[in-house]
Amino acid sequence: MSVSSIAFKSKKLLLEGMLSIPDDIHGPYPGVVVCHSHPSFRGHMNEQVVSSICKLANSEGFATLRFNFRGTGGSEGRHDGGKGETEDVKSAVNMMKRWPGLDKNRITVVGYSFGALAIMDGVKGLGSASKFALVSPPPNSASSSRLSKDKRPLLVITGEKDLLSPPTRLNEVFSGYKYDPRIEIIVGADFSLIGHDVKVARIIAEFAGS
Repeated sequence: MSVSSIAFKSKKLLLEGMLSIPDDIHGPYPGVVVCHSHPSFRGHMNEQVVSSICKLANSEGFATLRFNFRGTGGSEGRHDGGKGETEDVKSAVNMMKRWPGLDKNRITVVGYSFGALAIMDGVKGLGSASKFALVSPPPNSASSSRLSKDKRPLLVITGEKDLLSPPTRLNEVFSGYKYDPRIEIIVGADFSLIGHDVKVARIIAEFAGS
């Protein structure tokens, strides 16, 4: 596995990221871009859920990109409440699309909580993505997202005991989507997904590879 610390532009801001590419199989490699949770609650590109998703995807032959949103870690700028972060996701996906050896037609974009919000709010600019996976997505954002009419495959994951993204509410919201998303409820898990991160990662890797 080749792991590189990289930097890329989101408009005028320089964001830090980590790109991992399998070196034991031949490309072109499908890609997975992973967006972290809210920085105000210690969300960053190396948090456990994000790390587990990337690690398992790498083991299945995917190239992965995780990055820090603006104002987080070593990324420039300041937190923008989700507005500017939609541009960050777009820039990350476009950067991965242009990377040598990557399959630009097979890029799955994954978001955890706030990361899912940034995807849902910015889906109009994510034409390069082939699939989306949302982990503990904010229900209110999901109910008003353009993703509700998007044809691309969509996976939604939440914990059985998640009080911020409760299964009942998410089922209600996503049942109104034009193209039925796949919804996975992780038994025994709350919002933190502690002890369940590998299972979440495995579901996402299977979805991305299907």
